[in-house]
Amino acid sequence: MIKKIVLGLIAVVFISLLGLVLFFPLDSFVKKKIYDSIGSAVSFSGLRIGWSKIAADNVLIKTSEGTDFLRIKQLRLSPHLWGLFRKRLEIKEIELDSPELFMKKTKSGRWLFPEFKKKDKGKSSIELIVKEFKVDEGKIFLADEVAGFNMNLTGVVVKIKNRISFFHSGKTAIDAAAQLPSSGRISFVSEGNMNDKSLKGVFSINNMDMVILRPYMKGDVRVNKGRLNLNSTFNLDKGYLKAPSVLRVKDIDIETKGVFLGVSAPLVLELVKKRGEIDLDFNVWGRWNNLQNDLKESFKRKVFEEVGKTLVSPLEDVVREIEGILPFKR
Repeated sequence: MIKKIVLGLIAVVFISLLGLVLFFPLDSFVKKKIYDSIGSAVSFSGLRIGWSKIAADNVLIKTSEGTDFLRIKQLRLSPHLWGLFRKRLEIKEIELDSPELFMKKTKSGRWLFPEFKKKDKGKSSIELIVKEFKVDEGKIFLADEVAGFNMNLTGVVVKIKNRISFFHSGKTAIDAAAQLPSSGRISFVSEGNMNDKSLKGVFSINNMDMVILRPYMKGDVRVNKGRLNLNSTFNLDKGYLKAPSVLRVKDIDIETKGVFLGVSAPLVLELVKKRGEIDLDFNVWGRWNNLQNDLKESFKRKVFEEVGKTLVSPLEDVVREIEGILPFKR
């Protein structure tokens, strides 16, 4: 979906450039060409075209249901126009100023995305090269009506830098981060070849308030407080992911009955009472669209290892006291 959005934005630039080079650069004319190319899902209030920069104000991309999907205060592009004479459209930089992304899952379980016009099959005669992509002070609004979950990410910053382009051979470096509610933070740093779906990097969540995740807690589980930290070192090789990960939950206070992650509630509460935190190693693997993990199995091992020590220790004390009054030793 991100690729479709980027392609849609690039289409705006491409059509605008053609309007500049081949026709009179009138806003109404360029807008018509854009709508003819990618449909009415994209709109904007103003367009300024220059030899070194193109700027579009109040860009809006809507979903197939007519709801807002992406709002951008200003979209700026820095093209190298002379490349058109070599059938090569090179964009030095794309900047999104204060974008707002709305990700919504309806009660029917369907995520809402834009629908762009289908392009004719066949390879484009013009090569597209994007050197750098930046997002500054963005926001992401997540809503899952099925679970009753809502979360807003603020201060979103993204920097993607390419040796050649997003969709051509060459190394791509991605550095992205955002603020979570209640002083949490999420970050993603990677480097690799996006064209081959091969990336290496680190995905991290720091100091996330676990109360946010209540809608996804199954059964009789209630988190009163807790902070979650996750560090995942991933290797995506031609679409197949391997990601050894470390999870730590601290300052946790939960209420639970029955079973939590495959472990009976009394054992879980015993571990929480003993340590005040849970930390464990687990793995994520599989194709990017069918990921698997062993989090539940790792959690079971952790609880039984830690609680087992607690349960055995008092028995050892009793045995030592009995041995002290017996006339023989073991």
